[in-house]
Amino acid sequence: MDAELRRERILSTLSESEQPIVARKLAEMYKVSRQVIVGDIALLRAEGQEILSTPRGYTKRNEQPVLKKRIVCQHHYEQTQEELYTVVDYGGQIIDVIVEHPIYGELIGGLNISSRLEADDFLQEIQKNKTTMLADLTNGLHSHTISAKDEATIEKIIATLEHKKILYK
Repeated sequence: MDAELRRERILSTLSESEQPIVARKLAEMYKVSRQVIVGDIALLRAEGQEILSTPRGYTKRNEQPVLKKRIVCQHHYEQTQEELYTVVDYGGQIIDVIVEHPIYGELIGGLNISSRLEADDFLQEIQKNKTTMLADLTNGLHSHTISAKDEATIEKIIATLEHKKILYK
């Protein structure tokens, strides 16, 4: 199978799947290496395809347009699960985390978390890899881009995070 046809089929596979698919599985499906799949995904993105990378694999969501808003939070690591759960329990998605570094400027980490399972996977990866979160660079101060289907949902998320004293004032 030539590379162009493989990329078309990868795109089709991701579009039809309701769950993210890891690069290793795509590599097995198309009988190429994982690195070839990573390169294919990069080329598809360069063509303008909206392929998300999540802790559970690649996904192409064919959803209706959503609203996005940036929120500013400050909390300790112990409140991270509560923060993530609050957003996803109201039907939102945490797209990224952003911190302002004194030398590098704005640092952005992609999250794409839209369920408790994905939130738990993210937190487990932090523990498993014995690493820290970007917000640790800024004493817990960070921003998130969140998305939701409508303004009412975003406002509920913000009000709840404010009530829990997670939003930065």
